[in-house]
Amino acid sequence: MDEQAAAGLALDAFSTLDALRQDVAQIRDVNLQTFDLLNSQIQRVDEQMEAKGLSVEVPADPEAQNLLPGDSADWMTEVHSATEVPAEFFSDLMSFQYMHTALFVFMLLALLLNLGATLWLAFSDKWRS
Repeated sequence: MDEQAAAGLALDAFSTLDALRQDVAQIRDVNLQTFDLLNSQIQRVDEQMEAKGLSVEVPADPEAQNLLPGDSADWMTEVHSATEVPAEFFSDLMSFQYMHTALFVFMLLALLLNLGATLWLAFSDKWRS
């Protein structure tokens, strides 16, 4: 991957993260408005209960209808990438995996050989006697 492609990939990732940040901020703002609305409703109910001494049902508030999300497409984050994965990426990935597997097998054989040699040295004199 050359420097230009890496820079393009980094800019694309930054723009995607910025879009996610904006979506999270929008959801947070709606949640704060909802919390404020619920808090004001609870305060109204508490005041009415203190005044009347009865339990009062909370009436529907027209502001609550404005807080409901509209079209679900407004809440969907779509990720578009102008940078493609290089053609040799998957072959490099498979060769990397093959190298790790071969190294693991080599290390396992070395460990087993070391264990066998240690056991042989520990018990060979006892077996002879």
